[in-house]
Amino acid sequence: MDFLDNLVIPATAQHLSLLKIILVMSLLIFIPFFGMLIGGTAFSVIFNAYGRKKKNKLFIRFAKDVIDKLAINRFVGVGLGIIPMLSITFCYAQLLFEVKVISVSLLFVATLFLALAVNFIYSYQNTFQIESLIETFKGITGLDKHELDKQLPEDVTDYEFDLMNTNSNSGLYGFVLLLLTATFFAGGITIAQFSENYQDFQNIAQMFLSGATFVNFLFILVLSAAITGSAILFFFFSWQGGMHDMDKEYSNFVKKIAGNMAFTGAAVTPVVLFFSFYMTPNSALSGSVFVYTGLAFVSLLMLCNFLYAVIKNSDMKYIGAAFYFVILSCGFIIMKNQSAFGTASYKHLEIISLKAEELHKEKKTKTINTEGVNGEEIFTKICSACHGFDTKLVGPPYNLTVPKYNGDIKKLADFILNPTKVSADYPPMPNPGLKPKEAAAVSQYLIDKVSGKK
Repeated sequence: MDFLDNLVIPATAQHLSLLKIILVMSLLIFIPFFGMLIGGTAFSVIFNAYGRKKKNKLFIRFAKDVIDKLAINRFVGVGLGIIPMLSITFCYAQLLFEVKVISVSLLFVATLFLALAVNFIYSYQNTFQIESLIETFKGITGLDKHELDKQLPEDVTDYEFDLMNTNSNSGLYGFVLLLLTATFFAGGITIAQFSENYQDFQNIAQMFLSGATFVNFLFILVLSAAITGSAILFFFFSWQGGMHDMDKEYSNFVKKIAGNMAFTGAAVTPVVLFFSFYMTPNSALSGSVFVYTGLAFVSLLMLCNFLYAVIKNSDMKYIGAAFYFVILSCGFIIMKNQSAFGTASYKHLEIISLKAEELHKEKKTKTINTEGVNGEEIFTKICSACHGFDTKLVGPPYNLTVPKYNGDIKKLADFILNPTKVSADYPPMPNPGLKPKEAAAVSQYLIDKVSGKK
């Protein structure tokens, strides 16, 4: 994207290392939260719709509790979702500086979809809270449903109807937008690894035709199922002692639904991880990619064992371990993908580092303040008597001497202030008696003139 190109500059080797660390940290924050958000929204929307259709209060309560526990609140959505996503996009823009590929554009679009999704999801979450207030108000009146229908003001009845529409629509819109976020995020991350085929990915249609993008999109969904199920078990039964207002029926219901979902996701994730690894381009493979993939498989296997103990043996003490292992698995998967990207972009990153050094050197030559001093006037009055640009006079022509300073204004100014004999073909240069600021100004003028900038 053009405006992102204007925001980024080539980074030095040290800055590139820092960018990689920031990118990994941003992904470690974003991926688990995004997994909880997309899985929690899917759970909530499905159980809410089915519960209202069947008038099943257990399902409706589960829908409310899931979105409350996993989405938390709007500030968390911004802090753990949108901000890390912006950071990821900016890091890729820096690391893919001047590369003609759509990865950064796809990540930026994913960020926009995520921002819209967060807005809809928290509007959906708020409808449950407002609905609870209305139900509390109805309970306070002490009237039965038939009497309430007669005595409630029409405005309240209309508001309740609109609230139910908002409840169903906002959740669905939010979930669809999260799916689009996952699609474009998977496309951006995947295409960045195909460094030898960047020319094949210049528009969105090519992203949708990419088998690797589809596999990684599917991988995000399956991993999200494992994250969501584990998170529900953790926040409902372990975190801060678990929820204290659950009866046995509700507790068994949550345990069954979340446990089965977590175990299914954890069991299927290694299969999709294998296909994701298989579709990694050869240019992105390295020893670290193999190591992190292996560690991810081991971590997922441990996760399955802990979840099995929770489901089959009702051993709730393993819920915390299961949640920590799903986060650990995310970490290994992130490191595997970033190792692949680092290997694929290695040559390009070397070029970026060289360009950054050149830019730093160019900026260094412009650090001397010459404001208020005209270098051209000083040259005309003092220097032109002995020097020409392409003509030999008393001293050598500037076209031969100035390029030796490689644009270093300070170095040339130091010589003008304290000249020494350089060539036996010319007499030693006398000290022109300039002040440091004047020497810097004339140096700037000479370098610009010789380089064609003036």
